[in-house]
Amino acid sequence: MVRMSSSSSRTDLKSRNDIIKSRNDVLKSRNDVLKSRNEDFLSRDLDLEDVDDSEDLYNEERRSSIYLQNHTVKSSDRACDILRSAVDDAVRDIKQRAALLEAGIMERKKKVLQTLEPGKNFNIKSSSSSTLSDLFKLLDRRNSTTVSNGGASLVDYKEFMFFDRGSAKHLNYAIKTLGDPSFNVSYSRDYAAIALNPEILGSSGRDLGQFHGPTAIDTDSRNNTMYVCDSMNCRIVVYSDDHQPLYSIGQKGKGTRDLDRPSSVAVDDVGQIYIADSFNDRVCVYTTEGDWKFNVGGRGKLNKPRGVACSKNGEIFVVSDTANQRILVYSGSGTCKGHFGKLGMKEGQFVRPQGIKIWDNKVYVSDSFNYRVQIFDIEGRLLGNMGRQGSDEGEFEEPRDIAVDSNGNVLVTDTRRNTLLIFDKNGNFIREYGSQGSGVHKFDGPEGVHTDEINRIFIADRKNDRIHIL
Repeated sequence: MVRMSSSSSRTDLKSRNDIIKSRNDVLKSRNDVLKSRNEDFLSRDLDLEDVDDSEDLYNEERRSSIYLQNHTVKSSDRACDILRSAVDDAVRDIKQRAALLEAGIMERKKKVLQTLEPGKNFNIKSSSSSTLSDLFKLLDRRNSTTVSNGGASLVDYKEFMFFDRGSAKHLNYAIKTLGDPSFNVSYSRDYAAIALNPEILGSSGRDLGQFHGPTAIDTDSRNNTMYVCDSMNCRIVVYSDDHQPLYSIGQKGKGTRDLDRPSSVAVDDVGQIYIADSFNDRVCVYTTEGDWKFNVGGRGKLNKPRGVACSKNGEIFVVSDTANQRILVYSGSGTCKGHFGKLGMKEGQFVRPQGIKIWDNKVYVSDSFNYRVQIFDIEGRLLGNMGRQGSDEGEFEEPRDIAVDSNGNVLVTDTRRNTLLIFDKNGNFIREYGSQGSGVHKFDGPEGVHTDEINRIFIADRKNDRIHIL
């Protein structure tokens, strides 16, 4: 039997202890690496903003992390493999979801491009004067179902002549994103075509959302609201952009804040509403929230004013002082700056001025019983006129209200002929729309007409107690 000396045993034990210590150092080093990798994994910012079901992926990653933290790691190499596998799975899942998202985006782009494809043969220049009218015309030929209306063809504009501001903004975005980013989109209408299925709001009654003799309309592009002058109910009804009634302004009476058969309404861009309070012989000014501010006129100063219009910057408003046969000009704060016109049949004179509109620093006035529209500058100097007496196309029997679209085309309601007449900015007749009745494309005593910033047409169909949106 071989016996080891005590000196040899101590040397062998020391050697083993050194080996164990070295292995412990290696394990500690590997554990430090594992801890560092684990912390790095937990601190990774995986951008899941555009990936659906990101919460499920987060939970999976969290479970992997908890597993590593709550179990004894017997093999550092195995732990690294588990960690690496979890990270690889997460990255793979992100890439797959991103690919699906990109495919969806590309599909949407493809559909937009297909929609715009028919317009590629047009030379649409990148300038502020360019419009999409040619493109709209071509696109509308895809919806070529027409009906006869007094010899005119009515094309359904619902797909491309937009009925909400959101769709118009989407087109603007599509053109600038997928086409020329310098292209300036404006909205032009081809009045040879009118909506086949116009939107019609309201019915007869006194409840909110019902009308009794609506006579005028204006819109506020700042908050996408519509204001309807509900004359015989002695109020202004405010509508949301999706045409739901929100609240009303005014009530019947003779008090400071009351209304008595208001006939016209106008809204500026600084938060003021101007109301022609006809049977109280004044104009009432409110905030767009419905708070009364001040009145102008009164008995002896105004006599049955039937029309009011304002500049969008709120600096001036003008009033058709109908029974006094003149136009008054006020500052936005209510100071009278002057007046022009008098009773007569000559140019610059009036017989029952009613509708009025400010556009491009010009004042348009419907001179009802002289059967014309007269155009003035703000100082009252005559610039021109359009229309003549008669019952044929382009002629007036009683022009009532006026709108001017973004391109300077002039729209006039004729309350006796039950029609809407449209002229270009030079006074040349384009077409008329509507006839007497209560059905679609029919009016009974139409009065107010308005166009908004995307050239939708709003008509107050007074005796039918409704609003048409074309």
